Amino acid sequence: MKNYALHQAEFGGFTPGSANLATYYHNWQARRSVRSLAKLDDHLLRDMGVSRQCIETALRLPLSANPALYLESVCHS
Repeated sequence: MKNYALHQAEFGGFTPGSANLATYYHNWQARRSVRSLAKLDDHLLRDMGVSRQCIETALRLPLSANPALYLESVCHS
C-alpha cells in the first residue's frame, strides 16, 4: 500500500523529500522524452502499446505532473 501511495504522489507531481523545483525539472525532462515519442510512426507506437492520443494527452498535463508516469500507468496496454 505504501508503494501505491508513493507512486500516486509521484504521478500527481509530488515527490517526497525533494524541492518543487527538482520535481518540475524531472517532469520537464520526462516531457522531453514523451515529446520525442510523438515524432515516431503510428506503427511503432502501436508496437509499444501507446496511442498518439495518449501521448498528446500526456503532453497537455501541467508541469506539476509527470507525463511519462501518466503513459506508464494510464495508457500502456
